[in-house]
Amino acid sequence: MATTREDNREEIDPITVSQDLFLIPLDLTLPGFTTFLNAWLYKGARTFLIDVGPSASVPRLLASLDSLHVTRLDAILLTHIHLDHAGGIGEMAAAFPDIPILCHTAGIPHLIDPSRLWQGSLKTLGEVATAYGSIQPVSPDRLVDASHCPWKEVTPIITPGHSPHHVSYQIAPYLFMGETGGVHISFPSGQEYLRPATPPTFFLEIAIESIDALIALKPEAICYGHFGISLKGVEMLHTHRQQLLHWESVIADEINGFRGTDVVAACMERLLLEDPLLAGFYHLDETQRERERNFLKNSIKGFEGYLQQKGPTPA
Repeated sequence: MATTREDNREEIDPITVSQDLFLIPLDLTLPGFTTFLNAWLYKGARTFLIDVGPSASVPRLLASLDSLHVTRLDAILLTHIHLDHAGGIGEMAAAFPDIPILCHTAGIPHLIDPSRLWQGSLKTLGEVATAYGSIQPVSPDRLVDASHCPWKEVTPIITPGHSPHHVSYQIAPYLFMGETGGVHISFPSGQEYLRPATPPTFFLEIAIESIDALIALKPEAICYGHFGISLKGVEMLHTHRQQLLHWESVIADEINGFRGTDVVAACMERLLLEDPLLAGFYHLDETQRERERNFLKNSIKGFEGYLQQKGPTPA
């Protein structure tokens, strides 16, 4: 089912990737939150919006859709229900009434009543959650279990790891994988930055299984939730898989031998020195580095909790 919109908003140019794919940047006024958040628009025989970003960026998202002359959508596909990917879903549901909204079945209750999701986000993210904006509820009749996707051109893949309610979607040559493949930033120099998105509660084996499921699809192009596209689909997934295993080794080594007071800070210092995929950190401006320091800490804490639950590695 599709719907139409006719109202006009200030034009904001999205990025044309190909004739059927558009990246929509969702920069915020929050320091460091440029070239970080994005949504995706696929315009083929049907038109799909993949993720909607936080509530605070909905005006920018709607303006970008207007600039692309999008007056109808067939569906919104949510990779997961974290605020930076789904926080604006209440406003977008109102802007495009009647269309289905697909997400993981475990996420549906939290979109119907987002109070626990909002409180948890405030506890975890603090001022960042406030800057993202609160999430508004969605009517139950709008929400569809992604595993029951009704369109043959959309293949949902359940990919827990970054969150237990994570779904990736393959459409034509594109794999929209949210944060299953980490956070990716490329620079004009060709330098790339790739950071695991592994907040608590994290289970490495589950994350690896999800990556392996995506590798088996042999995607030509992978579309990140943060940020942009890579045409080295399978290679980047293999690279991230190895990165997760490297992080496990480094963080376990630090935890086992640590005698200081801040093991997370020690892990971050060592990873920034030893993980070549984090080298792009030093190409970021200072506000972006501060953003990444905070997310690096959270990702390390995910590994720390996993390793504590797993128990000490035998000598």
